[in-house]
Amino acid sequence: MLTLTLEAGIFHNHWDIWVYPANLPDVHEDVLVTQKLDYRAIEYLKNGGKVLLTPVKGSLKAEKGGDIAVGFSSIFWNTAWTGKQAPHTLGILCNPHHPALAAFPTEYYTSWQWWDAMSHCNAINMSDFPADLKPIVRIIDDWFTNRPLAMIFEANAGKGKIVVCGVDLLTDARNRPEARQLMYSLKNYMNGKEFNPVTFVEVENIERLFR
Repeated sequence: MLTLTLEAGIFHNHWDIWVYPANLPDVHEDVLVTQKLDYRAIEYLKNGGKVLLTPVKGSLKAEKGGDIAVGFSSIFWNTAWTGKQAPHTLGILCNPHHPALAAFPTEYYTSWQWWDAMSHCNAINMSDFPADLKPIVRIIDDWFTNRPLAMIFEANAGKGKIVVCGVDLLTDARNRPEARQLMYSLKNYMNGKEFNPVTFVEVENIERLFR
């Protein structure tokens, strides 16, 4: 993240700019990247593999978050008074020092490097997951509904490990440098020793997220 500052006399302003490499280093490929939790992905988990699940926007069931309109800009007032006018959310919350985000510089709140992610994002309703499952990146819900929402979470599943990213990181990735960088950061993390989820989730519980 770079900061451009402009000064003219007593006036000054500044802008944050995120710069990503055009070409990223190869990541050791023992992570299965998939948009669907299909038979191949399930077997990979059951055999102790690592899966990065990055579903297409709109593929979650309504009650699992599919009816939540994620917006980069915050909701206008609240959904109760606007008849559920989109967007329905209030940005993100994360630990900027989490190793999963080591190659994707961020503050603990939403800034412009998240615009692409939130434009291709499914909000994941975590109500049916274990209470001790803490997302890597949270989505803040409207205060009228106050659901526990996630953008990215990790878990042990089967005999393997999984990162579920509500952002579709694959569609048109060639023209989305932020998506490529976020996926690179997640894969780097998953290939390292720090990738050690503490909460177990049944594979079927993840399956039930999808239409």
